[in-house]
Amino acid sequence: MALKISKVAGDYYEAEVTPPHSTKPWKTPTPLRLRKLIDELESQGCHQTDIGDALNQIDPDWLSHLS
Repeated sequence: MALKISKVAGDYYEAEVTPPHSTKPWKTPTPLRLRKLIDELESQGCHQTDIGDALNQIDPDWLSHLS
């Protein structure tokens, strides 16, 4: 597993990422809103393209959930 994102209740998401997609293994401590999740993943060293690809796999309409 490199980057796995799961949609939980409503507009909340969880993620788990390991190198090479991040600088170190990381997992969301609690479900996060999408914008916060993307910010956290980027701070862990994830590339925007990898985040977008992972989100497209679980929800092709994910852009409409950004706030």
